[in-house]
Amino acid sequence: MINIDLTAPRPGHWYINRTGKLMKVKMVMFGDSGPEAVLLQYVEGSTITISMTDWDCLDLVVPRYNQGQVVLESEQSF
Repeated sequence: MINIDLTAPRPGHWYINRTGKLMKVKMVMFGDSGPEAVLLQYVEGSTITISMTDWDCLDLVVPRYNQGQVVLESEQSF
């Protein structure tokens, strides 16, 4: 099994928060000291920009497909 680092936002990857909201990282914005903000797009099309501090507070899982079934990977056990 491949472990995915949920602490770093990866453009083009989908994430699910604990309330079940599906979101895609569209862009990571960098400043002088590294990543500063993340542009997220929700499945219905709306977008939001959040700080890296807010990203770090999200409780995320990553959808992974395993022989037709969706399996959720998380840093925390359920």
